[in-house]
Amino acid sequence: MRLALISDLHASLDALDAVLADIERSGIERIVCLGDIIDLGPQPRETVARLRERDIPCIRGNHDTLDEHPGFPLLAAVEEWTREALTDEELSWLAELPLELREDLDGLDVLCVHASPRNLVDQVLATTSADTLADWWGERRFDVLVCGHTHLPVLRRVDERLVVNVGSVGQPFLRAFDGSPPVVLKWSEYAVVSHEAGRVAVEHRRLPFDLTAFERALRATTFPEPDAWMRQWSR
Repeated sequence: MRLALISDLHASLDALDAVLADIERSGIERIVCLGDIIDLGPQPRETVARLRERDIPCIRGNHDTLDEHPGFPLLAAVEEWTREALTDEELSWLAELPLELREDLDGLDVLCVHASPRNLVDQVLATTSADTLADWWGERRFDVLVCGHTHLPVLRRVDERLVVNVGSVGQPFLRAFDGSPPVVLKWSEYAVVSHEAGRVAVEHRRLPFDLTAFERALRATTFPEPDAWMRQWSR
């Protein structure tokens, strides 16, 4: 049995469609979205609609309720633009998404969260200590933890458990966010977890990101300061 995990779409429909097409070509029917569906991209309504029309189970990320009130003026303007672009019904749908989901892959217990089992903003990185991770999940029982949020893929074993950060569909980062403007890479990332006859496998996948299509979608809207926004992408 195979499960595809996508996260941090950030309102990039072309990137999402490319990833969904890759998943379909692979014959994987089970998909879970780990949140940050909207914000920071030009197609929030279209991205929400695609997930809903495909009936993809989703959990809520820290950006999905548009209440972060970031200190950077451009990020605050993008958050407000995104809020105004969505209908009240779409905003309610996002706000009511669960904080976690469980998936049973033929006896393999997969816990799906956005950032960590503790909250929506912990950073599961390659450098996060095993003790910190264990503190974050406490007494929770699972075989595999899958998460996103950092825009950086990770695969680790902590004692008997696997920890998988699936990266970002819409905005993979060059390195962990430290408060300075990130460098965004020109590809999309997601992960596949499989379990068959006791064999567990994790695959991180990377697909080309159509930066030209993204910029075209951005400039077709009233998205704030498009020139400044596009400078984030690694050329």
